[in-house]
Amino acid sequence: MNTKTNLLFAILLLLICIGCDQNTERNTDTADITDEEYADSTYYEFTAFSREYGECGTDTSAYCTRINLSYPEFKFSENEAAVEKINATIEEHLLNQLYPDTVDNKTMEMAAARFINDYKEIKAAFGEAFGWYAKINGNVLRNDTATITVELVTDMYTGGAHGNVNLQYFNFEPNTGNKLPLSSLFKANYESQLNKIVEKKFRETYHISPDKDLSDEGYQFEEGKYYNPENFAILKDGIKFFYNSYEIAPYSSGPSEVFIPFKSLKPILKVGVTPVS
Repeated sequence: MNTKTNLLFAILLLLICIGCDQNTERNTDTADITDEEYADSTYYEFTAFSREYGECGTDTSAYCTRINLSYPEFKFSENEAAVEKINATIEEHLLNQLYPDTVDNKTMEMAAARFINDYKEIKAAFGEAFGWYAKINGNVLRNDTATITVELVTDMYTGGAHGNVNLQYFNFEPNTGNKLPLSSLFKANYESQLNKIVEKKFRETYHISPDKDLSDEGYQFEEGKYYNPENFAILKDGIKFFYNSYEIAPYSSGPSEVFIPFKSLKPILKVGVTPVS
């Protein structure tokens, strides 16, 4: 009897442990994103585009000109027109980074060919030239019924002492595909109060006392007064403002950014525009 009792107890204990393991695995699988979040998001896939020219035998070849793009393409939305508008805005930005000239009906192939041809002309003129590169990587920072926020980072070298990096945010209204301006988030006459809130955070972030002139610290704002950039990301818990290199400070200082949580903006936010954390 003792042997049977021990055996039954061991089997029962094993079944309990298996049940615990299954529950743990199930929770882990759903920890990052819920079914509701999947349902409220717009489906997208990443599209890759690459071209190269020159001595490209190795990844580190100094005389290889490369173009590598990876960016989100939205699909399968109930509102096809909105998705097409979002994708068109993203593609327009990519094309303008590679081929800034005003030309009708630009394509990726056209832009890549132009980029490579420009390099060929420089190489022919000087006999030798280090390879150029254009790398653009996209990321979806927010994707729900209120906002789709996309980040596009361009890292480009076309000769000179160093390359240049440019980060651009795009905030879209999912039902229309229109870009969301700052004014869509705030009550009327918000500008002055928003500037004060963000400047205070900017000074805290970069350790600048309230009585210090920003220009004395190497930041050049028009008329010496802080202003918010048009380059901003609407995130789930707040807004990030971003200045690329050269916009308000020299290249050596790098880019500048400020994050403001929604709870700090509550007095000037429109009612119901986004959840306040």
